[in-house]
Amino acid sequence: MAGALIDVNPTPILKDELDIVIPTIRNLDFLEMWRPYFEPYHLIIVQDGDPSRTIKVPDGFDYELYNWNDINRILGPKASCISLKDSACRRFGYLVSKKKYIFTMDDDCFVSSLSFSICVIAWTCSMFRVAKDPSGKEINALEQNIRTC
Repeated sequence: MAGALIDVNPTPILKDELDIVIPTIRNLDFLEMWRPYFEPYHLIIVQDGDPSRTIKVPDGFDYELYNWNDINRILGPKASCISLKDSACRRFGYLVSKKKYIFTMDDDCFVSSLSFSICVIAWTCSMFRVAKDPSGKEINALEQNIRTC
């Protein structure tokens, strides 16, 4: 249709129903690569390791940042249910999320032509690959997974 306006920034799928949980031990500069896909969503960042270390999050993201001091304060004696190993602190992010869906990824996942696995927690947990399409165009794995649920 000639002259029709196309919305180049459509409302993200499940915008008000999905949190992104990221366990981390490092600054989150890698989020810049994911900005086109993650910026519309609320991030729950759970810092593993030394809680006195300051974690830097790029400007423009809507996020909550928790560390082990928060986990101990909020969970009290039950904090021991969150393991101190293997990014298990992400489980705390699941606990504090108020959303229907949770997308989670590690802080070392980069947008590239190499595949890697990430887990999406929604009604079920499913594994899928993130990659570029054959033409080299980046694929919005978050949106694709939401559409197939």
